[in-house]
Amino acid sequence: MPYLTRRFRFSASHRLHSDALDAAANEQHYGLCENLHGHNYLLEVTVKGTVDPKTGFFCNVMDLKALVDEHVVDKCEHQCLNDLPLFADMVTTMENIAQTIWNTIEAPLKENGMVLTEVQLGETEDHWVRIRGDE
Repeated sequence: MPYLTRRFRFSASHRLHSDALDAAANEQHYGLCENLHGHNYLLEVTVKGTVDPKTGFFCNVMDLKALVDEHVVDKCEHQCLNDLPLFADMVTTMENIAQTIWNTIEAPLKENGMVLTEVQLGETEDHWVRIRGDE
């Protein structure tokens, strides 16, 4: 079965802070990241499907782009993630952001014949988080 990956970029700010922790614990866990700061996020979304012999592909990559843009990128671009309903009541770590993205796009992709298999999110070139559907 073929897999297709599309890369997306968005710039957004956030702050790492947990209401479940006291000030000292927030400082210990998040350090400077407890302050408002920004990232140029790199998001990769991978889907799989069965190739249609008439079209030669299982999804139109532009449909994939439009769905992820609509549900994630356009909502996050140049925003403070902590202020968005999409990320309400969570610490905006890469892990939580990636899981929320997965939860947000899985159903719309499926409705369009695409099975979500992986979401990969990077805050910098040096660190990423990956969520896979087969685990």
